[in-house]
Amino acid sequence: MKILKYVFIFCIIFLALFNNKIYSEENQNSDKKENIEKKGLSSGLDNRFFSIGLYSSSDSIKTSVNVEFGFKLFKFNNFEMKSFTSIIGSKIYDESPQMYTLGFMQKFTFGNRDEYTGKITISRYGFTFFSFGFLSFDPDKSGKFLFSSPYYWEVGGGAGFNINVSKHVAIVLEFGGGLHLVPNGKELGYSDKINKAGFGRISVGGRYYL
Repeated sequence: MKILKYVFIFCIIFLALFNNKIYSEENQNSDKKENIEKKGLSSGLDNRFFSIGLYSSSDSIKTSVNVEFGFKLFKFNNFEMKSFTSIIGSKIYDESPQMYTLGFMQKFTFGNRDEYTGKITISRYGFTFFSFGFLSFDPDKSGKFLFSSPYYWEVGGGAGFNINVSKHVAIVLEFGGGLHLVPNGKELGYSDKINKAGFGRISVGGRYYL
C-alpha cells in the first residue's frame, strides 16, 4: 500500500509538472502567433482608422483653410499608407478682394506606424497630392461665377509629422510644394503668378481620430 501511495504522489507531481509545461508552451505559441499577426500585411481597421482634420496652410501663391477626412488604407509591419480628402478654401495673395479659390485635394501618405502609446509620440511620413478647384475671378481680376471654367490643378508632395498628444488627438505639421496650373491660362490672360507656377507650402493643424 505504501508503494501505491508513493506512486500516486509521484503521478500527481508528474501530472502537475506536465500540465505546467503544456500551459507554458501554449502561452509561448500564443505570443508567437500574436507577433506573427503583427508582422506582414494587415488591415487598416484599428482605433486610428478614420480621422477628421482642420488646418491652415500658406504657400507662395495663397493662404488656405482645409477640412480633411482621412482613413488608413493598410499596414505592413511598421509601415502605413493613408488616404486624405480635403475641401480647401483659399485667398490668392493680391489686393483684389475677388481672388478666391475653392477646391478639393486628394493626398496619400506613406510613413511609419502612427499610434499613441501613453506618451507623446511622433510619426513621420512622406506624401503626394493632387488638387482640382474653381476660380472666383476672371483674368482682369473681376468676379465670375465660381463653378464656371477655367479651373485650376495642383500636383506636388512633401513630408509631414503627426505629433500624437493623446489617443484621439494629433498635431499636424507638413512641409511641401508643387505646381499650380490653370489650363490655357496664358492664352486666357491669367498672370504667371497662378499659371504654371511652382510653390512651397507649410501646413499646421490638428487631426481627431474616431
